[in-house]
Amino acid sequence: MYPAIKHLHMTLAMISILGFMLRAVWLFSQSSLLHKKPVKILPHIIDTLLLASGITLMVITTQYPAILNWVTLKLVFIVCYIVFGILTFKAQAKNKQILFFLLAIGTVFAVLHLAFGKPVY
Repeated sequence: MYPAIKHLHMTLAMISILGFMLRAVWLFSQSSLLHKKPVKILPHIIDTLLLASGITLMVITTQYPAILNWVTLKLVFIVCYIVFGILTFKAQAKNKQILFFLLAIGTVFAVLHLAFGKPVY
């Protein structure tokens, strides 16, 4: 069961990241696709499933925040990614949108580093 949930989690993570990047492209190109109802709803469904699979993995592997520093740091970066992602789409000025987008992508790389490397801090 663990490998299936792990693969589901990694697949949902990639779909979530690619979806964010596609929506950012639509934002920067001022595409009307960004305002379609499925584009507004689908990320919430994917991210909810991603969160549920992450919590399931955490319980199965007993790798809890506050016990393992890398898990705690990963959660901090995930919260930062969410905040920067929201700010990307809420910002009015193009330069702020770009800044928040780059910060969001930077936190994605930090999360991936922690997820694949599981470094000890």
